[in-house]
Amino acid sequence: MQNKSRKHVATVVTLTALSLGTLVGCGAASDKATEKLTEKAIEAQTGGDVDIDTKGDGSFKLETEDGSFESGTGKVPSSWPDDVPLPKDIQVLSGQTTDTNDGKLVAIVATTTTAADELLAELKEALSGWKMSGETTSTGGGATITGAQWDTEGRRVTFAATTTGEGETSLTIGHTTIN
Repeated sequence: MQNKSRKHVATVVTLTALSLGTLVGCGAASDKATEKLTEKAIEAQTGGDVDIDTKGDGSFKLETEDGSFESGTGKVPSSWPDDVPLPKDIQVLSGQTTDTNDGKLVAIVATTTTAADELLAELKEALSGWKMSGETTSTGGGATITGAQWDTEGRRVTFAATTTGEGETSLTIGHTTIN
């Protein structure tokens, strides 16, 4: 890749990924045309080789010589680590995997009717062998926001959840491995 800043490349890839997500699902021929146009646009901005594969179900994978980004709808990424259990009774809205020379991030966005503090307690128990390196909870405006972070041997789990007064909880859980 030419000497473009990583921040510029990350911005181009992120914006392209977001716009690609809105175009996916318009038919096979349209998907392939969109893939090729998007690949060419990223390559023109970064000077590197890019490959995009849409899967027809709203998911896609973007690969460059510096790493990859994969996003899907409604399911946990296949690379989610077995030793990091997800809370029970969640509905996964999307899953993402980013793999670069610096490390790998696997994350999910989900909803549930379980309160944020109960989800946190469940994760504390499941990750009891990890070192908790941060925890926060705040309330206001009818919502409770909870976050926590655990570390072990070059790995990190992050958790953020918001429970509204209507009893709906939105959450994000990520697992990072640092190379």
